[in-house]
Amino acid sequence: MFGITTPLQFYGKLVQEFDDFCDDPGSARHAMNFVITAHHMSDWVWKGFLKEDEAKQKQLGMKKSIHGLREWLDGQSIWQAQMQGLANGSKHFQPEGTWVRHITSTFGGAAYSEVPHGGSRTILYVDMGELEGRLHMVPATHIFEAVMRFWRDFMREHSPYGLALPLGKTQLSEP
Repeated sequence: MFGITTPLQFYGKLVQEFDDFCDDPGSARHAMNFVITAHHMSDWVWKGFLKEDEAKQKQLGMKKSIHGLREWLDGQSIWQAQMQGLANGSKHFQPEGTWVRHITSTFGGAAYSEVPHGGSRTILYVDMGELEGRLHMVPATHIFEAVMRFWRDFMREHSPYGLALPLGKTQLSEP
């Protein structure tokens, strides 16, 4: 499909989507592209190498189907589990009720700020609800990085590609 024919290449697409979002953390377009790609990684992994590897399916303790893989993935990462709802919500025009919203932050002229003094930058945040009576928000970049680390580690451990994975320009933190 468009020159992407393996799970490794599709993972490379996910890496690029993450880099694009990190370059513009207020872009709904980049966020949608990331969540759709992250959700569909399971399809590519299933058809690309896991469907025929019954030993790996047994090792993972998953049911022998794409649905079994998705159920297993959702049990491994709460953040990966959120990707399906967001991907389907964006695909089927369900804009309300998503857990991502825009907040515009104004930065001062601090030396570490990328935004000029008095400028502003829109960033997508995840509304985590109230915590101790206050609204608790997490930057979407943090959630997406957790999903990236999950897929990186999954591909390293369970794919035939091992450590030969595409690297993005955005450095992932180590656990």
